[in-house]
Amino acid sequence: MAKTITTLADNLHTSSVTEGISTPIATQYNTPRDHMNPGEVLAAALGACTLTMVGYAASKRGDNATGTKLTLDPTFDEKHTRIVKIGLEFDFPSTFTPEQKKFYVNVAKTCPVHNSLREDIEYTVTVK
Repeated sequence: MAKTITTLADNLHTSSVTEGISTPIATQYNTPRDHMNPGEVLAAALGACTLTMVGYAASKRGDNATGTKLTLDPTFDEKHTRIVKIGLEFDFPSTFTPEQKKFYVNVAKTCPVHNSLREDIEYTVTVK
């Protein structure tokens, strides 16, 4: 995996660049803002990793998971010092059976980002 370099700019803005990739990821904490804050970036990383696992497993099984959406809703503690809960709402293709949906929700739990987060984070999962 390539290294990522993050630089702090004025007004709590950051810019992160991964070696070999020219497009940076910007974060912004203060409002008004045009970029995600770091907690939202973490949620986006979890979503991307989760759906990558779903897509990979679907391709191996001959299913088409294209168009699957995942809405993530992180909740911080009262001091805003860490994420304590993440709501995940899966919206699978309408062609998926309840059994397929259940299978892919379980696959999603194998994502490396999910497995790297604190074990005491509460997850609530809903499926459309």
